Amino acid sequence: MSANSKDVRAPFTWRSAAMTNQGNVRDHNEDAILDYPDAGLWSVADGMGGHQGGDIASGMIVESLRQLARPTSFSGFVDDVDDRLRAVNAELYARAMSGQGGVSGSTVAVLMAWGRYCLTAWAGDSRVYRFRDGALKQISRDHSESQELLDSGTADANDARLQSNIITRAVGGVDELCLDLELRELRDKDRFLLCSDGLYREVGETDVIRHLAKHDPKQACEGLIQQALSGTCADNVSVVVVHFSGVNRV
Repeated sequence: MSANSKDVRAPFTWRSAAMTNQGNVRDHNEDAILDYPDAGLWSVADGMGGHQGGDIASGMIVESLRQLARPTSFSGFVDDVDDRLRAVNAELYARAMSGQGGVSGSTVAVLMAWGRYCLTAWAGDSRVYRFRDGALKQISRDHSESQELLDSGTADANDARLQSNIITRAVGGVDELCLDLELRELRDKDRFLLCSDGLYREVGETDVIRHLAKHDPKQACEGLIQQALSGTCADNVSVVVVHFSGVNRV
């Protein structure tokens, strides 16, 4: 569950861990997680479709990314991840259009590390956060009806309509997948959290910070999952935590 890896192209090293749980209410887990430190690749996928195949959709994403060879160039790395996600999207969409297995899809959040940089890619409302200098920042931006209401100014943080969990983008949802991308430079002691909505709907920002401050990624994952399970935890919950260490170069 936890691993170490060193990237010889830059002074950054990383440690990571990942955990998933079906929660206190669901009878199966539609989330899937990837902890692939040798390639500098991590992902959380939250499947949709219930017994019609949400777990199949998320599993297809993670399995395809797991088969990625260790990258030899940054552009090749990004292209390979993008190609694999698009291929899964095409297969899921084709199945839905043909009536095979019903409609299923999955959110996805991906973190790729290369040199002094990390690239975040996502579709849906699974999130990526960065913990730096004691502050937590959400890197991804939800593709959801709730976020659209906030962006349009027709709702505020206290609006009941924001409780909606309807997402507006996902792998398998349309014939052409569109991912959002965010490139950022790494700093020593940066910590990243990838999670499904089952985590951030249960655990507040203060507690997320408290767990991410732990030295060991595995302990951070265990603490986050345990805290989510101590509440209602009506959804599946998944977390991936990555700690970066290194010397910044100009």
